[in-house]
Amino acid sequence: MAINKDNELKARHTCYLAGTGGGKTAAVNLLKLVGDQVAIFDLYGDYRFDGRKKSHFNGLGGRAVYHYTNRKGFATAFVDAWRSGKKFVVAYSPEFPKSLQGAKLKAAKQAELYWFGHLIWEAADGNRELNVVIEELAKLVETAGKDDSIIGELATGGRKFGLVLHTVFQRSQEVPKTIWNNSPRKVLGAQESQADAKRISIELDADIDDVYLISQLNSKYEDERLYYLVKSKGGIGNIEPKVIHLKSGKTENLTFEQFRAA
Repeated sequence: MAINKDNELKARHTCYLAGTGGGKTAAVNLLKLVGDQVAIFDLYGDYRFDGRKKSHFNGLGGRAVYHYTNRKGFATAFVDAWRSGKKFVVAYSPEFPKSLQGAKLKAAKQAELYWFGHLIWEAADGNRELNVVIEELAKLVETAGKDDSIIGELATGGRKFGLVLHTVFQRSQEVPKTIWNNSPRKVLGAQESQADAKRISIELDADIDDVYLISQLNSKYEDERLYYLVKSKGGIGNIEPKVIHLKSGKTENLTFEQFRAA
C-alpha cells in the first residue's frame, strides 16, 4: 500500500500525444521530463537497451534499461532497485502465447498492465519520487470516460505518494479523461489529421496554425529535428515550443517567433 502521503507534492503527470511516427517516444527519451527512478510498461520494446551501441534512443535517452518478460523477474528487479535508493530504469515487457488473438489478447495485456499498476501502487512513497511510463495506453483501456482501474488510481491518487505518471498515446479522445485531466503536463507532437489537430488545439488552448506547423516541420526535417508544443503545467496557456535535435540529442526551448520562422 502507498505510504507517507504528502498533499504538498505538485502534480507532474505527463501525457505524450502524437500520431504514428510523430515523435512520442523521442519526447519521452529526450525532453528530460522523466526522473531518476523509473518503471516502464513497455509492451513493444520501445526502450530496449544494447550496451554495444551509443545512441540517444538506446534505452531511455541513452540510459540502460533492464527488461523482464515475466512477473517474478520484473517484481524482483524492481523491488531490489527501489530499495537500493539508486538511479534505475526497469521495464516490464510481458510475453503472450501466439495462440492468443483479438479480445483475449487484449484482456491478457490489460491483466499484465493492471498487475504492473498494483505493484507500483504498493511501492509508492510520498517521501520519494517514482516515475512510471506506460506506452500506447489507448490500446489497453476500456473507456475514454472515467477510469476506475488501478491506472486511474495512479493518476488521481499517485501525486500525493510521489508518483509521476507518463502516458503515451496517439489521440486524446481514446484515453480516459481520468488520465488526461489529471496530467497537467502535456507534450504535443505531429498530428495525423485536421480533425485531431483541431480537437487538440481546443483542449490545449493552442493556436491551430501552430498545431498544423508541428506536422509540417516534422515532415520537412524528419531526419534532423522534431518540434513539439509543451504545456508545462496546469491552467490555460503555459505552452511553449521545443525542438529536439536528433543527431546531438539536445533539446532547445524556442520562442513562438523562432518556432513560426523555422
